[in-house]
Amino acid sequence: MKFGHKLTLALLGVLALVLSLSTVWTQEHQFDRALEDIRQTAQEEWQRESFAFQTGLRTDTETPLNVRAWSYLGGLARQGNNSLLAVYDENGKSLASTMPTTLAQSELTRDVPGSEALQSRIVTGTDGTRYLLYSGLVVCPEQFLTFVSAQNLGSLFADRALRLRDAVLGQTLALAVAAVLALLLCRRMVHPLEQLDKASREIAAGAYGQRTALPGSDEIAGLSRSFDEMAAAVEDKVNALQNHLQEREDFIAAFTHELKTPMTSMLGYADLLRGAEVPPATRQKAADFIYHESKRLEALSGRLMELMRLHDGEPPALEPVRLTSLFRQLTRALPAGEPPLTVPEVSLTVLAQPELLCDLLYNLVQNARHATPPEGSITLEVSEQEETVALTVRDTGCGIPAGDLPRITEPFYMVDKSRARQRGGSGMGLALCERIAVLHGTHLIFESTPGAGTAVTLTLTKAKEDDHETA
Repeated sequence: MKFGHKLTLALLGVLALVLSLSTVWTQEHQFDRALEDIRQTAQEEWQRESFAFQTGLRTDTETPLNVRAWSYLGGLARQGNNSLLAVYDENGKSLASTMPTTLAQSELTRDVPGSEALQSRIVTGTDGTRYLLYSGLVVCPEQFLTFVSAQNLGSLFADRALRLRDAVLGQTLALAVAAVLALLLCRRMVHPLEQLDKASREIAAGAYGQRTALPGSDEIAGLSRSFDEMAAAVEDKVNALQNHLQEREDFIAAFTHELKTPMTSMLGYADLLRGAEVPPATRQKAADFIYHESKRLEALSGRLMELMRLHDGEPPALEPVRLTSLFRQLTRALPAGEPPLTVPEVSLTVLAQPELLCDLLYNLVQNARHATPPEGSITLEVSEQEETVALTVRDTGCGIPAGDLPRITEPFYMVDKSRARQRGGSGMGLALCERIAVLHGTHLIFESTPGAGTAVTLTLTKAKEDDHETA
């Protein structure tokens, strides 16, 4: 059963219970008030009739008692008085009665002989009619008599049943109308939950961009906002995982390609040397190729190990590093070559890991040398901001096409693969540089124009004054 139907049934159940209790209480309250009015009237009638009967019996003491009783009650009937009365002697013998035959004598004589206090009770006749009986003693010259009067309650109970029937019919009609209105209202209230359910199913099916965006400020709207935030987080995680898997597949494909090509050539040359005698020039060429490719694979293995270490190791502790000392260390580490590196004179201190930062700049300068002709220039620029320092390696080389810029920090990615392999490149240098930049809380920013040159910038945090003293 749907939640909206359950909610509708629950509302109808509560409404039916409240209406039933209120109806029963109202009907019983009205019935009790009407019965109390009848009791008051019946009591007054008993007192009036008993006093008249007692007075009438005293006026004639010579006539037998039962004759006088019948004469009195018969006189009332002849006068049009339809009161239901009965008189009993001390032994419970009926002297006179105008009671209906449907009332059993045992019910009428239950209080005979009567007590001094006036007694009342409700009895039921054989035809189902209810009567209100009042009985009490009256004093006659000969003895004490029990005088009983009855009040027909048939109309009272019939009116009660009629009102109850009308109330039930009205309540049923009200519940029917309320059921329709409650169903419409519950459908409207449950509709946002159906939207949430639909969105969750679509997200489970792969539509991670699905959102609910329900308006309002109630709990369901809050649930919608939380759901959308969760969906956005799931989408980000899934996209990150997909990107990671794609990068991993690309990495494996690139790594396999990097190994397959030289290994195939090396196996061919090795098989040539092993199979037969070859001229010395051919043997020397084969040995040179095998040596060259072996060294390149060794360098590739070292780069991979270094990249894995940077990925899986603990982040390095950053310390104050004076740029003048760092630039001197970089200049000493660079091999002789053209074009030379131009280094500025600065007196700034940054937070960094000196060995890693020097290795990053070393790789950037070497890449710039490979892309720049001897007559070109390579410059290391420093730009100071309020809390940061930007380092830029700028060259006037061949530049990088715009389509390659987003991928140049991927492992094994090379813009010009043939030229890079000729110089012993493996496509791992910029990947290492980017990882080192991330460990310093920044990223590499590339700006390049084909044929005009390339600029690579990273931003480091400036060391505070108290850190200067430590450095």
